[in-house]
Amino acid sequence: MLPNSSRKAHSSIKGFLLLALILACCSTAWAYDDYSGCESCHGSFDSGNYQSNHDSANWGTNLMDAHTNWVDGKCGACHQSDLLADVWLNQSNDGTFAKSCVGCHGRDEDVNGSCVGDSGVQAECGSGAGLRESHESKVGAGTCANCHSGDPTPAGEDIQPHYYFLQASTINNSCDANGSESQFGTTGLDNDGDGQRDASDSDCQFGINAGMSDSWYYPATNGQGFFIIVWEDTGLVFLSWFTYDVERPPANVTAIFGEPGHRWVTAQGPFEGDTATLDVYLSSGGVFDSPTPVVPPPVKDGTITIKWNSCTSATLTYDIPSAGQGEIPLQRIVNDNVALCEAL
Repeated sequence: MLPNSSRKAHSSIKGFLLLALILACCSTAWAYDDYSGCESCHGSFDSGNYQSNHDSANWGTNLMDAHTNWVDGKCGACHQSDLLADVWLNQSNDGTFAKSCVGCHGRDEDVNGSCVGDSGVQAECGSGAGLRESHESKVGAGTCANCHSGDPTPAGEDIQPHYYFLQASTINNSCDANGSESQFGTTGLDNDGDGQRDASDSDCQFGINAGMSDSWYYPATNGQGFFIIVWEDTGLVFLSWFTYDVERPPANVTAIFGEPGHRWVTAQGPFEGDTATLDVYLSSGGVFDSPTPVVPPPVKDGTITIKWNSCTSATLTYDIPSAGQGEIPLQRIVNDNVALCEAL
């Protein structure tokens, strides 16, 4: 990444934040190729201390530096080619973070075709539909719709943008209740443009159901994970956590079957609304596939709380005296049960 002084010296760099923008309209299928149309309301991307037009929060830095924090310094997540090039709103140079602004300000579920912008740049039609809806309500009808008349109805707030949960992204949850979607200010994004944000959005208000039964994990700790079962009729959740000890065992410690660092934790307890509160249990004393020695009753060791944000994401908080405390964002390993969950 270029040093901050070099980036600011290149004042023509056009950055990223909003897709839909404000004043002009055009005859092509989408209104703006890059951030230049945003500057009349949001200012230059790489200069000054940005002040939010939504909640008046002063970010204490410019938009460019702030956004590198969200994607862990990955300049290629925004830039299309070299680091002095313009930033297109719909594509970037990074193979994983390939969507530029749309990666956080749009959803794949809103894409309804392929478009070409003023500069001949290929784009995903519809991908910023929710952000444009937000500008329509604040700036006035026709602000975006005159150029984006083919936009779909945006997916609900509970549907995560493409970049969320990717490794190197610090944003995980569009239904957050703890400010994780907004490191500056008090609220995150209005992803679907309905005027509601984060956990207060009606799309994020739902109850746990049998469709949450699945395998869940956090990509940053791939190789560990959770198997969760919801017994909806009895109001209980059961969890198995496949993980490791808090420290690696010495190299001379061996195991006949498996590896000595493996740990298997179980938990169970009731749920209400979108939250399950579970007691954690540790079992010990058994031998593989053998009735002897008889395994004694499991020993309680702390609690786990799971708050589901949607049918595809949850936040697990644990307090285990023998292991510690922490918070883990969860997502499904596969999405086969999402349709069932949404139907219930």
